[in-house]
Amino acid sequence: MHGELFKALCTFCKHRFPWNDDLSVDASCPFCGLPGGMRPDVVWFTEMPYQMGRINGLLSEADLFVSIGTSGHVYPAAGFVTEARGHGARTVELNLEPSEGASEFDDAVYGPATEIVPAFVERILSGQH
Repeated sequence: MHGELFKALCTFCKHRFPWNDDLSVDASCPFCGLPGGMRPDVVWFTEMPYQMGRINGLLSEADLFVSIGTSGHVYPAAGFVTEARGHGARTVELNLEPSEGASEFDDAVYGPATEIVPAFVERILSGQH
């Protein structure tokens, strides 16, 4: 959804590839050879996250949607709970405190993720919902 820090994207030819070195404005793309178009393959604010079509498809099929550790402020991810819930998924918020969209969740558990996430997973695996 947000890309990969150790990959680069050429804004000219749109190729994505592993990249562990520094990126400079003079770096040339190994595919098209053009300099000046290389950038980290990550989504910046105001850019649309990757694979939104796939994400929306999966949200429409989900039986359970769990949100872990978010403020609920940044869209489109902040709207995923509404999308999943609209397709009948049970929605659960695991967070330090209620998020901005807390009212959209069927259930919520608040506390440190290191404590509440393992306990939640154990409950699910043991069949206790």
